[in-house]
Amino acid sequence: MIRSRFKKFIFHFSFFILHFAFLASMAHAADLYVQSVKAPIFSSPSMGSPKVVDASKGDQLKELEKKGDWHKVVYKDKTGWVSRLLVASKPPAGKVSLLEETDEKLEKGARKRASAFTTAAAARGLAEERARASDKYRVDHRGVEWMEALKVSDEESLKFLEKGVGR
Repeated sequence: MIRSRFKKFIFHFSFFILHFAFLASMAHAADLYVQSVKAPIFSSPSMGSPKVVDASKGDQLKELEKKGDWHKVVYKDKTGWVSRLLVASKPPAGKVSLLEETDEKLEKGARKRASAFTTAAAARGLAEERARASDKYRVDHRGVEWMEALKVSDEESLKFLEKGVGR
């Protein structure tokens, strides 16, 4: 009789400890936020594994584990793996407009910062007069300008991802 009670006590105590440990690990699970338009969550940490679900930009995921470049997450009661390249510990930044919260007239001092072209050119090593600092590479300036002029909305990106490449 005493042995039977002791066994029940050990069983219930073990169950309590395991349950408490699981809840504690969930409480300490890190929050991750989807940064890309769409983030596929896979059944295992591999792009070739079956997809469990897709998360959208800004969605919150609970991290359970990290393995290399992959995070094991819980999303909408489903568990799977997402690439670290698609998530971050902070929500994605919204679109910012410098003109929304100002009454300043654009005519006065409109040139407050470098133009988008100047910033992009500097990032590519191009000088203001459009000559490369190093002649090692040949640059198709019109091609660069054409690519930088392309505007792709989130909706267009989603349609492209859903349609797939070469299908």
